[in-house]
Amino acid sequence: MKRSHQDFNDLSPTTSQKKKRRQESKDQEEEKLKKKRERSLEQQMPDECCREEKRRRDESDKGAAGPMKAQAQPSRLNPLSISSYNFYSKLGAGAFAKVMLAKLGGKKPYVAVKSILKTEKTKYENLLTEAHILKISRDSPFLCQGYAAFQTQRHAFFVMEYLSGGSLEDELEQHGSLPIDRVKFHSAEVICGLQFLHGDGIIHRDIKPMNILLDHQGHTKISDFGLAKENISPGDTTTGWAGTLVYMAPEILHKGSYNAAVDWWSFGITICDLATGNIPFNNSSKTKLINSIKFHDPKIPDELDKDLKDLLRRLLKRKPKRRLGLRGDIRSHPFYQSINWVVLEEEGLQPPFQPITPADKLFQPYDGKRPLSFLNEEEATPGDRNIVPGYSFLNSSWLE
Repeated sequence: MKRSHQDFNDLSPTTSQKKKRRQESKDQEEEKLKKKRERSLEQQMPDECCREEKRRRDESDKGAAGPMKAQAQPSRLNPLSISSYNFYSKLGAGAFAKVMLAKLGGKKPYVAVKSILKTEKTKYENLLTEAHILKISRDSPFLCQGYAAFQTQRHAFFVMEYLSGGSLEDELEQHGSLPIDRVKFHSAEVICGLQFLHGDGIIHRDIKPMNILLDHQGHTKISDFGLAKENISPGDTTTGWAGTLVYMAPEILHKGSYNAAVDWWSFGITICDLATGNIPFNNSSKTKLINSIKFHDPKIPDELDKDLKDLLRRLLKRKPKRRLGLRGDIRSHPFYQSINWVVLEEEGLQPPFQPITPADKLFQPYDGKRPLSFLNEEEATPGDRNIVPGYSFLNSSWLE
């Protein structure tokens, strides 16, 4: 059973009666034009989508044996074309990226469309990694679900589920810290997501409250895979500065090689942040923060639950090989004694918190005061500069 995001306004296609077929020669001519248009669409879609389109066309052909009355098929929108989307509010923005609330022609639930401006500094490897992880996200309900990826000449796009509950960072900004039952529930779901990623040879490298989102029911999902590293098998390591400084593991700051243990360190810092509203290291300046993480023990408040304190100490071991998550069974830790992991993974546990429904103004059509430049761009073709080969995908189950 998959968790579904809230469908705020699912518009049903209008209906009309089909006309009876006229002369056979005219029918054949129209069919040729139809197939020509469909072949043009298929050329823009990945193989999975092409197979789906062909299946639907075959079924339609089989049903056209004689005069009949039926609902007219709605015009097909290309989900791999930015012009097919209607845009609403801006959900977030960075130096080269923007996330907009959108719908595919108004006929689907709301989605989040992330646009990334291609520049000389754009790392195409990161785009491909993020696209691949979003593509496989359908196999784990604890990851933000990806529906499609495509590109124009100057932008790369990700179409993802819209998670209306915001992020855990938003929760911290509003409440300062979270009750222990919420810390336990959210962190348990993050564990499921991290173990899925690590089992597939993926290190996230930027676990933090801002990258942990909530759906409309209060379930937790890991998001933002732009800094992730793939193909890291057990025993393998990688290198490179990646992540958010406050949540970085000491081995990254030492500029050495590292493995999936860095995610468990960031996870430990995140749990401490959720429970206390603070991190367990001196962050009065950048230099002091780096030195504190590299050389000092974490300062864990005495007033915390004893099982939670023990969990944090085990997650924040300076030596990666001794860090809980990489070593030992984190699900068996006493802090999670009340968690039924089987029920949790089947999405059967009731979240201890339900987010507030977003304000109506979020769903107003985009006013266009600051035009979306990517709407005026040409579709990407294989011969274009800045093309990212192998980038596009379409999750056909999204359109069913």
